[in-house]
Amino acid sequence: MHELFLSTQVANEDLQRALRILQGYCGMKPVTLLRRRLIWEGPRTRSSLKGIDPGLLQKQPWKSLYDQLVRQSYVIALLYDIDRDQFGQSEKAADEDGEDLIDCDQLPGSLRWTDLPDPAGGRPVNSRLLITIDDEKGLCTVLKSMNHRFIQEMIQECHRFVLGNIVFDLSRYLQLPPSDTEPISSIRTRLPTYESLIPLDSENKWILTASALVLNGSNPDHKQKGIDELMTVRTEFEGCFDFQALDRHIFDTRVKF
Repeated sequence: MHELFLSTQVANEDLQRALRILQGYCGMKPVTLLRRRLIWEGPRTRSSLKGIDPGLLQKQPWKSLYDQLVRQSYVIALLYDIDRDQFGQSEKAADEDGEDLIDCDQLPGSLRWTDLPDPAGGRPVNSRLLITIDDEKGLCTVLKSMNHRFIQEMIQECHRFVLGNIVFDLSRYLQLPPSDTEPISSIRTRLPTYESLIPLDSENKWILTASALVLNGSNPDHKQKGIDELMTVRTEFEGCFDFQALDRHIFDTRVKF
């Protein structure tokens, strides 16, 4: 699958205006999402890459992922939907069974792998190979078995709109403050208060992405249809949002040796 996309930035003080514009354009209220993004780094040497469980390799998304990882080390993101009321649990007394603890491996999550975007050439939008594996439990265990290392967690706050084949995501990324009880190298079992989160961008800007998915990226006609739809979006939003195809290396997820 290929993802075609254009991006721009929105200042925090312009957020409500941007939401009103997108709501009017798409004819829908935004779907607001909160996600934990667990970032994993692949092993720096291919000889230390262990294979995926043979049972998983019978499933096409896992086979495609494995084929990519054996040739190059990448950063991979695991995504878990969360609610606002899950923040601040560390300030509440744990019950005897520890039921307020969060174990990501017991929750359904999504694995997202993206390649370095293709060279632009004459293409006016970013294009990259994408593999997404949705609604799976035990993802942390799978990555650990492949010698991937957890390196970072952030929270994604996203307002999503959909119109036809185009998905608009207006997102900002938030860092977790240091924990007094859990090491930085471990996955948090409790989340801090939402108010304690720190914007990853020092100016607290939001990223607006317009994207289209192409199931058969090797088909030039299918790809061109997605490009045409995104170029229509870019034209119709002139004067409101400055959608651009950015330098592809901004989105580079390869682990450097």
